[in-house]
Amino acid sequence: MRPFRAFEDVMAYLCRFTDYERMTGVPYSGRAYNVRRMRRFVKALGHPERAFRSVHIAGTKGKGSTAIMTDTLLRAHGLRTGLYTSPHLVDLLERIQVDGRPVSRSEFVAAVNAMRGPIERLRPTFFEIMTAAAFVIFKKRRVDCAVLEVGLGGRLDATNVVEPAACAITRIDYDHTDKLGTTLAAIAGEKAGILKRGVPVVTSETRATPLGVIARHARRMRAPLTRARTTDAPRLNVLGEHQRENAAVAIELARHVTPLDRRKTASALRSVRLPGRLDRVRPGWIIDSAHNPFAMRATAAALPRARRRIVIFGASKDKDWRAMLRALRADLWILTRADNPRAAAPAELARHAKGRAIPIGSVERALALARKIARKGDLVLVTGSFYVAGEAYAALRRR
Repeated sequence: MRPFRAFEDVMAYLCRFTDYERMTGVPYSGRAYNVRRMRRFVKALGHPERAFRSVHIAGTKGKGSTAIMTDTLLRAHGLRTGLYTSPHLVDLLERIQVDGRPVSRSEFVAAVNAMRGPIERLRPTFFEIMTAAAFVIFKKRRVDCAVLEVGLGGRLDATNVVEPAACAITRIDYDHTDKLGTTLAAIAGEKAGILKRGVPVVTSETRATPLGVIARHARRMRAPLTRARTTDAPRLNVLGEHQRENAAVAIELARHVTPLDRRKTASALRSVRLPGRLDRVRPGWIIDSAHNPFAMRATAAALPRARRRIVIFGASKDKDWRAMLRALRADLWILTRADNPRAAAPAELARHAKGRAIPIGSVERALALARKIARKGDLVLVTGSFYVAGEAYAALRRR
């Protein structure tokens, strides 16, 4: 096999592999989400995931923010870190970072070339290839600790091949109910599938049912369980009271990797930026990637006051977008869609939005309309999915 030289050639190659992020109606089973295949994959690669310590984070809401905060804390204490999150907002390589920076295209091309034989033989999914590429790059860059965010669920996720130093489970709520179950107990059970024997676990969950499931799994695995306390979290410069909860989890998680200094911890968390999480991109404009009802309620609670609220909203059709619309109040809705096969039709969204609603067929055109309408004192919120948020960032950068 001739090695790839260009990033564009690698992307064309990866498009040939199954990408569940762009599909709906995929059965949640060990056949589709095949951890055994992922285990064969990393074995064929010489187990790169064993070359560094790691922490593993699952949850319905807050796991991405917690991952970024944990990575920031570990770097502030002198560790070389790897960060693996998904999905990305604008650039695919945002998913794989070393020391707070996305890896280069040449590094990614080299990683795919190194994995080419096992890829051809085992035919992993797009997400499994991305996960393995992160492991290969983290090994080559000799990171001290990798912070790994679960992609979907936990039990069957490709990231669940690691033996971490510690695990975390953030808040549990209803999302991906077609795959993870229709009860909080079932969803919590899938998330708790990342627990490993004897490995400490931290959680921010407080409700009796999901917390009880997590606690039972922890007892079964003899995994010491810690409940994060928001009183321990320092002040943040990001919107949303819920981020204090995520910071508390990040602190506890980082403590299992290295001793923490109070001043360095406080300074690191004050400086943290969370792209796509109530991100104030310009005066009067916020981009947020809330993509389930629980996240949307947290977003609604954190929004600043404004003369008028203009909401640009788009969501995946397999999400509970009706409940997401109910969680928000808007003086004007601009309903749109990302360039993704899973996106709900703007006209359908508009039929369920309360108040004045305008359907627009693309995120870029929705932004252009908001710019024309918005006046001083208004708030423009872009929200509903990672894909909508990502296209908004890209459009603003082009402008």
